[in-house]
Amino acid sequence: MELIPIIALYGKKIMDFDKDGREFKKATSNFEKRFRPGEEDGISDSCFLSWMYFDLRFGESRETLVERFLSDPMIKNLHEPGPAHIRKLSESYLTFFEIVASTAIPDAVTVEELGTGKRYTVLHVRELFEIDPKPGEIWFARRVGTTDRSIFYTTPYIYGPETRTQFKKVVKAMEKDFKKIPWASMIPAERHLAESQKEAVELWAEFIIRSMTADDLSRLPDEPTFDDIDDGQGHLPTLVTTDGEEFVLVEVHFQIKNETALRKRLSTLRSFEFNAQDDSWSWLKAKSRKYPDAPRTVLGYFRIQRDRLVAETNSQERAGKLRAKLKGHLRDLIAYEKTLYRDPYDFPERTPEEIEAREKKSEDLHSRPEVQEALKKQLEHHYFNV
Repeated sequence: MELIPIIALYGKKIMDFDKDGREFKKATSNFEKRFRPGEEDGISDSCFLSWMYFDLRFGESRETLVERFLSDPMIKNLHEPGPAHIRKLSESYLTFFEIVASTAIPDAVTVEELGTGKRYTVLHVRELFEIDPKPGEIWFARRVGTTDRSIFYTTPYIYGPETRTQFKKVVKAMEKDFKKIPWASMIPAERHLAESQKEAVELWAEFIIRSMTADDLSRLPDEPTFDDIDDGQGHLPTLVTTDGEEFVLVEVHFQIKNETALRKRLSTLRSFEFNAQDDSWSWLKAKSRKYPDAPRTVLGYFRIQRDRLVAETNSQERAGKLRAKLKGHLRDLIAYEKTLYRDPYDFPERTPEEIEAREKKSEDLHSRPEVQEALKKQLEHHYFNV
């Protein structure tokens, strides 16, 4: 906690003097306007500030504030364990944990992270939040520390045991969606879930705000917030995209009439980015006129599957736009066939064999010399020096 004022001062320096300061300031300002941190009907200050310091990627380097801080010469003036603690903060992310049981250590609990199944000992729970954790509860919080010595850095949002399966499936769905982003292949596989949760903070903030407006605000955080606004069957409130659209997984299928001509046409379009690694295309949000160097949001994907062009996105509104966009650009080269919808909670659990095969595939990919060189160039200050 003693390090946070130093990081805050560094953030002020970035805002006022760095070339990426304007983008950083605008992103944090937009978050404050949307989610009203610290206000009665807003997100908690701890969620906002931790997102601002540890999750928000901005500028051409796509580094977070604390990653920039760790690569700054001024970090050399900090003695251990300061730098080690900052690295732990940098690696942390907001996600869901199940309270498993109390431990022999006073004021400590064992928790299980839903996305990974890993268990951690979290200290000072009652002291920090004046909450008595109950086995089976699901806590949305940021865990910082080692396996046997962690704390929850943010004030938790607490949900009932019946939400466990659904939250776990959503987190897994987010990880799967993240793996499709072009630059995800440049990140070690063991960091995919962490990065997907860092990118999902605004979605979860929107989710929490909508839930709060439907419940008695005075009950936070002493009692669950989502349990009292479900349909009586433990179903969660509606998830939304960062554009405020209902989160629905959509596939749009087209018949391909001439694949050679279609590929040639796609190669001339700026609206879509080709991903050579998996022979797919990403649909990117238009560049900001005010901030042309800002990272562009991925709105959807599409790929050729035999004689079909299959597009994927996460809302009906985006599916309609992507369908019209593809038809407008590709015209008589494709013919619309069907649209499929899938509930975000319906992803099947992977078997141990599938998990092992995916990990082996990732290891094989990262062992290739050309991939190693690309990793070194693209993430020199991110995953290797931080």
